[in-house]
Parts: sequence; structure tokens; C-alpha cells
Amino acid sequence: MSTKIKYAYICLGLLIVAFSATLLATGQIAWAEVWRGALARISGETGAWNALLDERIPRLIVLLCTGASLAASGAIMQSLLQNPLAAPTILGLTAGSSLMVVLVFITGWHVVYSWSVPFAAILGSLLVLGILSLMSRHQERRPFSELILLGIAIATLLLAIQQTVLYAFRDNWQLIQVVTEWEAGSSFDRSWEHVHMQLPLTLIGLAVCFFYRNEMNILSLGDEEARTLGVDVRKVRWRLILSVSLLSGGATAALGSVPFFGLILPHLLRRLFSSNHRVLIPLCIFGGAATLVAFDLLLRQTQLHFLTIGNLSAIFGGIFFLFLLRRKTLISSFG
Repeated sequence: MSTKIKYAYICLGLLIVAFSATLLATGQIAWAEVWRGALARISGETGAWNALLDERIPRLIVLLCTGASLAASGAIMQSLLQNPLAAPTILGLTAGSSLMVVLVFITGWHVVYSWSVPFAAILGSLLVLGILSLMSRHQERRPFSELILLGIAIATLLLAIQQTVLYAFRDNWQLIQVVTEWEAGSSFDRSWEHVHMQLPLTLIGLAVCFFYRNEMNILSLGDEEARTLGVDVRKVRWRLILSVSLLSGGATAALGSVPFFGLILPHLLRRLFSSNHRVLIPLCIFGGAATLVAFDLLLRQTQLHFLTIGNLSAIFGGIFFLFLLRRKTLISSFG
């Protein structure tokens, strides 16, 4: 491992610690009061709600998990599709999650069962994965480019259904407001229920992609080359897609829509450090976690309440994306 990579790991680790500590100490209630309440709660003196234990720690865990999940899933998709513009949305996984969550909001289950939102997002992602699996079952050697087109078609269809459903309920202003806030990608009101639903999926998804780092390097050479080198292309590819489904579904459920994050950050880290997935995947995990916590901290420190993490990611990501297009370096930068 080069000295540059070692320094990158150390810097990202320190940034995570610094941003996390600052975020935990930031809020409308003074830190001294929050800390006294937390100690009293831990010692059993009181069972009252505490800003640190019931709001800031679960929000921090959700941010760390979501940042790591989106960046790692983006790196996986860019490796599988051999395209620096790839992201989990390209196979329709995010569209499936979004539609299922909107259906939960319409039925009002989120009011009675708070866990139904993350559950629906993960279920939607897995349903799309199941459809893709069924439609490609009888073609062992289906080109992956056809799978991309199939994913785009499914995503378009699901988006059309979602828009139709929302239009049918356009008079329900409360529903429209709830959906709008969720789609904005806000970290407001995250709880331990979100952590309990997202954390196991994040750990499983990250473990899978970490385990297959070498195979992702070989798959970047092409399917035939990978088979020649002894890689079971179909098995590895579907397991990696399943991990993307778990990571993106959990992230979408916990935080809503965060555009461009899973596309830009892996692309940037690849150009700055290395396209070797043994290095890139850990960098995406650390870098994604640190960046999303920094976004949330920036919004809270500047008190820009009209912006959310999703808005901020879309603005920065969109500007950076246009910059990349202008320099015409996207295609040649991969690998």
C-alpha cells in the first residue's frame, strides 16, 4: 500500500471522528445539559427523552451508514457496468424503493408502524432485483448491456406508476407534503428504528462488496477475461447486485433521495487515488461516511433550514457532473 493511500485512510478516519464529535455536540440544547441528562438516563435515574441518546446518536449512525452505503454501491455499479457514470439507480433499484415507500405513505402505515418505510424501501429494491433475475433466468450469457436497458425500462415504468398514483392523490395536501419531505433527503427526526432497520443491511452489504474486491478488479477486464481467470461471473455479479440492493434500499429508506452522491464520490476517489477496488472500496466507505456527516454538519451550523442533504448533494453533484462533461474526461478516466 502506497504512502499516499495510507495518509488518505488516516485523514478520512480523523475527519469522521472530528465531524461526528462536532455533530453530537451541536444542537439547540446546550451540550452540558444534554450530557447530564444522558448520564442520568444511563444510570437509571430517569427515563426522560434525551437529545444525545434519542436524536443525535441515531442520526449520526444513519448518516454514517447512508454515506458509506451510497458511495460503496456506486463503486460496485461502476465496476460491474464498466462505466464511470453508473449508479444504483440505473437498474431501477432506487425507483422500486421509492414507489413502495410512496405506497406506504398513501396507506398511512408509516403513522402506525414507523418501521414500514425502511421495510418498504428494501422490499421495493429486492422486488426489482427479483424481476431482473426472472427475466434473465433462461439466458445464461445475456449481455450485461441488455440488463442495463432492462433496468432503465423498469425504472421508467415504476416512475410513471408513482407519478400517476401521486397525481390521483393530488388533493391530499398532507400526503404530498410528506412525500416531498421524504424525497428531499432530510436527516430530521431520525430514530433508533431507522438504525435498527438500516445498520444490519449496511453491514451485510459492505461485507459482501469487501469480500469480492479482487473479483471486481478482474470483472473490470471484461466477462471473457474474468471467466478465463476462474471467476464465476454470473454468481459474483448477482451477489454484488444483491449487496447494492441492500445498501441502496437501506439508504433510501433511512434518508430519502440523495442524488449524485453514489455517482460522483466513487468517481472522484478513483481519479484521486486508485481504481484498484482493494483500495477504492474502503476509501468509498470512509469517504462516503465522512462526506455525508460533513454535509449535515454544514447545514446545521449555517442554519440553512430550506436546504436538505439531498438538495446539497444534488447541487454540488450536478455542478461537478457538468464540469466533468465539459472537460470530456468521463470515458477515458475509467480504469
